[in-house]
Amino acid sequence: MQALELKEYKLILENISINYVEGGEGQPMIFLHNGGGFWHSWEHQINHFSKNYKVYGIDWPGFGESESPPGLISLELLTRVLSNFIASKKLHEVILVGNCIGGSAALLYNMRNPKVVSKLLLFNICPGSLIYPVPFIRPLFPTLNDYPIIKKWLGNFMAFCFTKTPIKRKFPSMLFGKNDWSSSDLYKRYVEKFKSPRQTESRVNMVFSVHTFNIKGYLEKNNIPKHILVWGEHNSVTPLKKHGYLHQKILKSPEFIVLNKTGHLCMYEDPSSVNEIIENYLKNGEVYH
Repeated sequence: MQALELKEYKLILENISINYVEGGEGQPMIFLHNGGGFWHSWEHQINHFSKNYKVYGIDWPGFGESESPPGLISLELLTRVLSNFIASKKLHEVILVGNCIGGSAALLYNMRNPKVVSKLLLFNICPGSLIYPVPFIRPLFPTLNDYPIIKKWLGNFMAFCFTKTPIKRKFPSMLFGKNDWSSSDLYKRYVEKFKSPRQTESRVNMVFSVHTFNIKGYLEKNNIPKHILVWGEHNSVTPLKKHGYLHQKILKSPEFIVLNKTGHLCMYEDPSSVNEIIENYLKNGEVYH
């Protein structure tokens, strides 16, 4: 069966214009992207699964073609956006597939609405403030939210670093694994989006809100949904050895798959393997990979 045509739409959720793509027919699948990204990171899966499912890809507030929120891009905001999206579409038996902050929102939504979700697939789940390698920095950014003048100055400085200094060379290459993806459509889209002042502002916003994604802050040990966890072997944003195995342990993931030679965008780098993982899990409730 051929993939059905995909179309983009806008929907007002949480007083924010949210961009999303949809296509196909059947059981609903929602794909949720990483911080700083857009639904296109899942384009191979969205196209593939639109043959047999009703697929959706959401641009998070502040990213892609969605409007920016007036406050923090927090886990709570993303989870409310997801919840309102599912309610507005009247979806049931939903398959949630999320990467990084998208995985965090999918997990929290599933914990709150277990009867709505059919399957949960988490990729490179966001480690919250553990993403900062220097421990003393972790409590610093949350406190700066109470000091708007200092926060604005620091935010402007970070925006300058992201766009005008050699630091900008790390983006978006650090999102990919060891192979060179600079000629890919997704890489070029990232480069173009990173030139946008609004996108830069949203990336800075994530620095001040990433602590809201601390998994121990919202995880209920006795209420962890059944799921699979997937990680890129060469993930330099949330490294496998530092964050992958830690979150496997925290989540008690019954299925933990490491994708060789891939990075934070493993679903784009190795779409055939990711498609196979998802298909096996949807059909059998387990993975053979």
